[in-house]
Amino acid sequence: MSHSTQNAASGASNRATTSVSTKILLIVSIFSLPIGVLAYLLAANYTPQIETARVEISGNAFQRPLMRVVSELMKNKTLIDTCDGQDCEKLRSERRTATRAAFDEAAKQGTDHAAELKIGDDDLAQKHLADLSVHSLQKQWQALDTDGAVATAAERGAVSSRYGNLIGQVRQLAGYVGNTSTLILDPDLDSYYVVDVTLLAMPEVTARIERTSGLASSLVNGGGAPVDRAALENESKLLDQDLARIAASNQTSFDADADSHGTSPTLVSSLRPALGRYQSAMNNYRRTLDDSLKEPSVVNASALASATNQANSASLEYWNVAAGELDQLLQARIGDFQTSRAEALGASGFVVLLAAFVAFALGRSITRPLQSLVQNLGPGATLLASSVERIAETSQSAIPDPEIAAIICEELNAHADNMRSAVMELARHVEGSGANRVTPQLAGASKE
Repeated sequence: MSHSTQNAASGASNRATTSVSTKILLIVSIFSLPIGVLAYLLAANYTPQIETARVEISGNAFQRPLMRVVSELMKNKTLIDTCDGQDCEKLRSERRTATRAAFDEAAKQGTDHAAELKIGDDDLAQKHLADLSVHSLQKQWQALDTDGAVATAAERGAVSSRYGNLIGQVRQLAGYVGNTSTLILDPDLDSYYVVDVTLLAMPEVTARIERTSGLASSLVNGGGAPVDRAALENESKLLDQDLARIAASNQTSFDADADSHGTSPTLVSSLRPALGRYQSAMNNYRRTLDDSLKEPSVVNASALASATNQANSASLEYWNVAAGELDQLLQARIGDFQTSRAEALGASGFVVLLAAFVAFALGRSITRPLQSLVQNLGPGATLLASSVERIAETSQSAIPDPEIAAIICEELNAHADNMRSAVMELARHVEGSGANRVTPQLAGASKE
């Protein structure tokens, strides 16, 4: 009998088993898996939004030198339209240096952001826009600056027209970058209406300044036709609408700022004064246009050039302030998303760690009583085997000794009591309050 018991025990020990603590940890791990998946999905949702905002910042960075190029080209065009004297070549040389610097900066930014903005030569060529690359535009300007003779009114008109076409191409590149950088799809109201100013309204205003300046110059120089007067009146009205749109977009951005990713500390304090300075310069330019319409003979060509250049400079200054505030809003969005992503991952990690700790504590609360039960039953099992052998020896003796039999019975009864106590303790841990159904049965067996 002892041999069969040992074989059974040996067979049970040879079977692969898993501890209770390990099973509890596995259960907790399985139920924690959805938390991990949810954390991953949250992080995956925030990451592309962060990357989109970063690409928008890159688009904004590239548009800065583009707007500077537009401003310099417009000053060149204004110089061609209005200058008629010995100082023209000297002024053109000064403008040449500033324009070259603007193109060089645009080329540098284009190289830095070529991949993410898709403005490399190959990218533009695939979209049949190879003539919009910065290098191509710069070569066009260099050829225009070198070959553009301005000795006669006809030559000035031809060179001015070529400058106008080049300015239009630069604005087209800026619009293309607005699409590839997703600036045009900005999701927040405060930044969207700043984008509306920098990407849509301001380039349109610069186009109006270019057209109205050329028309006013024709009238002031005495070569304007009635159609030029009508066109200038129409463009001036459209310019007023563009300026009203810029003011409205600014106010909408101010009103929506607090509802996005926190109130920007500089949006209102920086942009509103810049808008005021810009409006003041544009109002002066509008008065000059009105004077050119009413009494073109009394408007000095140099005064028109000065008002136009001031409007261009004020436009560039205001654009730079607006672009800087747009960067601040985009950085705030990135910071907010990064914080939310970190909080989501941190909370998920904390929940998983808490679950693991609870599983460990529960496992310990279960395994400790079981270990105690093993310790109690182990010696009893040995005693039981010994008692069985002694009973077998006594039963085979010629004269059984009652005292020995009584001692063996007492030992077995004591072992049975220990086993009942251990089982009752195990029942309390396994059944909890339901152990009351098991305990009376064990107690009754003890009395019997």
